[in-house]
Amino acid sequence: MKIEIPAYVQTLIKLLETHHFQAFVVGGAIRNTLLNLPVHDYDLTTEATPDQMLEVFKDYPVIETGKKFGTLTVLIEHHPIEVTTFRSESSYIDHRRPSSVQYSKSIQEDCKRRDFTINALCTRGDDEILDFFNGIDDLHNEIIRCIGNPVERFDEDALRILRALRFAGRLSFTIEENTAHAIHAQKDLLKEISVERIHSEWIGILQTHSLPDIITNYPDVIQVFLPELSTSWLLDNTKILAQSKGDANIRMAILLRNQQSPKQILKRLTYSTDEINIIITCIQNMHVSLTNKIELKYLLSKLKIPFDTYHSFRCVIDDSYQASTIHAYYQEIINNHEPYSLKDLVINGNTLKQYGYLGKQIADILADCLSDVIENPSHNTSDYLHNKLKNTR
Repeated sequence: MKIEIPAYVQTLIKLLETHHFQAFVVGGAIRNTLLNLPVHDYDLTTEATPDQMLEVFKDYPVIETGKKFGTLTVLIEHHPIEVTTFRSESSYIDHRRPSSVQYSKSIQEDCKRRDFTINALCTRGDDEILDFFNGIDDLHNEIIRCIGNPVERFDEDALRILRALRFAGRLSFTIEENTAHAIHAQKDLLKEISVERIHSEWIGILQTHSLPDIITNYPDVIQVFLPELSTSWLLDNTKILAQSKGDANIRMAILLRNQQSPKQILKRLTYSTDEINIIITCIQNMHVSLTNKIELKYLLSKLKIPFDTYHSFRCVIDDSYQASTIHAYYQEIINNHEPYSLKDLVINGNTLKQYGYLGKQIADILADCLSDVIENPSHNTSDYLHNKLKNTR
């Protein structure tokens, strides 16, 4: 099968070949093309060393941030293309990084050090796909399989454990038996991996279509970095997670909604302030009474995240939640421009200062005015609220 390679990528391959260096597209681009999935970027591997690449690509902007590992990023037609020298296997330190980078002249040797068979396919853009480890068969059979000994692959780089789960979940593939056994056996190596790396892979896993299957088969792996979540809790939530449609923050809120200190867990996992705000807001408001439009407006007045996010969360965790009715109320509020926040009031703090109010008085009176107009939208007029302020004095 011929893989269609964009012209700008072919330009770099031909440039390397003109200088007598082998070069191939490798990895995800080929995998996704064969699966009829979108290709977001193209990676090249070549026998040229980084210094030789700098000479070959001297007419293009080059970023050298990965040079010590054999990787340069070439900018061509506004596309960043990572180009990495063929490498051979070497010993690893801290279950993450190779102790040294050893260059190779063999594309097969380079593919041998990669993680999974489906990620070790390569091509020059002609009709031939180089497949040294039966990766195409594994694609057809929908299997995630380590190259070589899976225990060794995970010992070299423990993050591959989560990558295996992410690929299996994203592609709805099955993890091959020996690879699965090694995942369970080597799971504690994840304790050696930086939390930032785990967070990134975990987000990817949360977003996958097959998350319930991953949780069902690998709760022990998830518990390495989320020990607060019991196996029974994880398994009990698989149906709910299946209904949540791949939003990582909503799914994390689902999993943490029974925790006493969810914010501490999220901080430990290096969640961003925005992510924490979304997750914690969902959890804190999951039992708010919403039986009419006024109650909804009170919620909206303090909700600091998009209502649709909260609504999606509430829909899947609360069987009593009247989803269609509440969403209809929300549409009425938005379409009719009904006030529900302080910024919707026709008065503000400066207005109150004119009446001599100061400090906490201003906040209290504005809150009272907001409650008034939430329950009676027609009261949000200058005449009414100014009279209210005069009478309050």
